[in-house]
Amino acid sequence: MKIATEVALQASPDKIWNTLTDFAAYPEWNRFLKAVRGQAAPDAALEMDLQYYGKSVEKKSGIVTGYIPPKYFSWIWNHKFGAWFLSCEHVFRIKQREDGKVLFYQEVYYTGLGLRFRRRDVEHMVKLSIDKLNDDLIHRLSEDGSGVKKTD
Repeated sequence: MKIATEVALQASPDKIWNTLTDFAAYPEWNRFLKAVRGQAAPDAALEMDLQYYGKSVEKKSGIVTGYIPPKYFSWIWNHKFGAWFLSCEHVFRIKQREDGKVLFYQEVYYTGLGLRFRRRDVEHMVKLSIDKLNDDLIHRLSEDGSGVKKTD
């Protein structure tokens, strides 16, 4: 199952990248990814505190699966029963358009048998959560007064 969002921003790819990879600052602004411990580096181990929309905080352990500054960052975590039951890869992509705007994509890929039981609920909850992260990112990027905003 794929859940994806796309937001056009008036911010540099480097500014977006630096905000997304500054894990220590997440508790200050990110309502979905409450905390991420570890490094934004290839194959690095991560510990995450996630708060899906309407749920309590969940702790997850993951591994960085993709790292191409300032364009692509991803990690994967597996359910405690194993990837066969549930696995999730979270992807951030940043793309500069010719008109100067920057597209920020979030994609979340779920696989595993666990989806058979709660697919619709998971899809709805995760979509609301990554939309919340998009809103929080826009707010964080605009805090320095640079006028960063969501564009068409």
